[in-house]
Amino acid sequence: MLAANRLVKAAWIAVDVTKERAERVLVVEAYIAVSPLEKNYDAERYTLLVEDVRRVLNANPEIDRASILSMHRDTGCAALFRAKPATAA
Repeated sequence: MLAANRLVKAAWIAVDVTKERAERVLVVEAYIAVSPLEKNYDAERYTLLVEDVRRVLNANPEIDRASILSMHRDTGCAALFRAKPATAA
């Protein structure tokens, strides 16, 4: 991965198991914001990270998919999932 560019904090293989299937997932924890909803999101740096993850997936066909996480999840993103107070009619 792009260790020289310091985009990746950690990476590991996880297994997603359901009744119908089991998948190996490359989980990548990034030092950068990975969503436009996060503060300091840089599309160019994120694109570099995605290209590197795709390279790893192509070189390792036994890995089914990848999941990229931001290690510094912004509270603004989490706020999207909080219930909003009811407004008076």
